[in-house]
Amino acid sequence: MKQIIIKRLVWIALCATLFSFSKIGGESYTIHLNDKLILQHYVASKTTAPSFSLDRAAPTDQLSIYYNECGQIGKERSLTIKDEKDNVLKEWRFANATSEHTPMTCMAKDILALKQKDSNKLKLVYSTRELSKGRMLATIVLTGELKARNQ
Repeated sequence: MKQIIIKRLVWIALCATLFSFSKIGGESYTIHLNDKLILQHYVASKTTAPSFSLDRAAPTDQLSIYYNECGQIGKERSLTIKDEKDNVLKEWRFANATSEHTPMTCMAKDILALKQKDSNKLKLVYSTRELSKGRMLATIVLTGELKARNQ
């Protein structure tokens, strides 16, 4: 009897250890600039949203966001840019994804055009029918001017 209890305790400890390193079932997202990964984040209740800069972006650069809601893609997806006071500056709505990893895309120039005189930070917020209150994905830091890319 004692051996059975010890085996079960070892099994429970092993399972707990293995699952503590797993990201299975959680929410995560990646942000790409022209198909180059610039940010990857796993959503946890106590983590703050990361930040990134678009200062080196050219007018034709494209930002793509892939959001994974516990292994699924949300319905009625949208991305919103807000100022630091949570005022909506721009919103993009996207068709429901018909396949896995369908990105939400927008042009870098559209975001850079929203730069405020009194602030260099914008909030990137994701929402769906399932996440109707929205989730802040990142702070976009804008310190310079939009640059033309040398061809």
